[in-house]
Amino acid sequence: MVCGDGNVWLCFPKLVCWPTDHMENATIHGIASNRCPTCIIPTDKLGEYSESAYLTCSHKDYIAAYNKSDESSLNANGVKNIKNALWSIPNLNPPELVRADILHNILLGVFEHRMGWIQGFLEHHDRINVLDYLWRRLPPYSGFFVPTKAYCVVLQWSGKEMQNLGKVILGTFTTALRRNIDQARPTGAQV
Repeated sequence: MVCGDGNVWLCFPKLVCWPTDHMENATIHGIASNRCPTCIIPTDKLGEYSESAYLTCSHKDYIAAYNKSDESSLNANGVKNIKNALWSIPNLNPPELVRADILHNILLGVFEHRMGWIQGFLEHHDRINVLDYLWRRLPPYSGFFVPTKAYCVVLQWSGKEMQNLGKVILGTFTTALRRNIDQARPTGAQV
């Protein structure tokens, strides 16, 4: 491989992770969308917390079943009857590729859930309009783009918007709670 300094090096690249959402993982691993790409978990238990660990998927067994044309075994494991490209990569265990996807798991999952809680909390304490007021008046700075809409007007957040919000939510939330009333601060002409 040619290095950044122009030298040619003998390299052995290794695929170590493929961060994706669940549907892309299902496609890459050649499994049904209601199956886990890393473990053998009953489909009715997906998404639930479990104290017990489930067995890891055995792609060696899937390869053997595919080579024997054993469709019933593949179907029982939720594996599609197609040759998976991951099976031919040396020194690769496909379940080890699965990693948390920051966009779908963190920003649009955990962070969106937390923002639902924060919004409910501010509404309960009559401070949601203050959050909107502060959100629309945030100044630009490096790595932060100024929002074009009020917080409550945004119906669907993109990952970039959610990442942007994560940079300022603590300050805006704290400031919104410090206000005594749920309205914008009066200007000098209004006093």
